[in-house]
Amino acid sequence: MAITMTNNPQYKIHGEERRSLKKELSLLKSFVKNFWYYHQLEKDMYSIYCAADINKYVLSDEAAKQKFDEVCLEIKKREEDLSVLYNS
Repeated sequence: MAITMTNNPQYKIHGEERRSLKKELSLLKSFVKNFWYYHQLEKDMYSIYCAADINKYVLSDEAAKQKFDEVCLEIKKREEDLSVLYNS
């Protein structure tokens, strides 16, 4: 009984490229996790310290929601790219 060992990677994206993509994915997930907290904090700080024309410096809630949704879609896309197996 001969055992052949192949050194094929498990995923299509592998090596340094995979590590860098996983690092970017981690940063995106961290961004999403803390997004609404920092958005509200920014709005509160501008309303306290810079009451004049807050809309000029802070994202509106609609623009913030759009940015949040874009990043969520990017996360989903990257997770799908990273989950493709090598043999597929």
